[in-house]
Amino acid sequence: MNQDARSTRLFAALALLGVIVLGGCEGANLFQAQIGTSDNGPTATITSLSDGETVGLNSSLGVGFDLDAPDGAASFTVLGRYTGAGDEAYVSVTDALDATATSGFATMSPAAGQVAGEVYVVVEIADVDGDTGRDSVRVTITN
Repeated sequence: MNQDARSTRLFAALALLGVIVLGGCEGANLFQAQIGTSDNGPTATITSLSDGETVGLNSSLGVGFDLDAPDGAASFTVLGRYTGAGDEAYVSVTDALDATATSGFATMSPAAGQVAGEVYVVVEIADVDGDTGRDSVRVTITN
């Protein structure tokens, strides 16, 4: 991925983060591009979706990812939220990981009332120490 695409992806993720924070959302904010919470924390890399990919309306979405968790993996969460308002486009998936896991896959079902639009798909990895790492891609749902 070239530097302009990374910059655009990071800017979009940070802009979405600001919108969500201003909207008063509760809980951890998962809308960040490939970020870890510590120097030795886990990292996630989405492998089965490409940034800018187009997906069909009301179709399930498979998300593959690689992970590196030096302290041992614990769990993952995969979610899909519309850009802007942050409403759920896909039903989130959370599951445990084996401590030695290096990859994972999740299938998300479309959320009730799914509509066409821009969506951020986010993968968050948590390690056994509670540190997290995230990656995100933007996809477009079309009719």
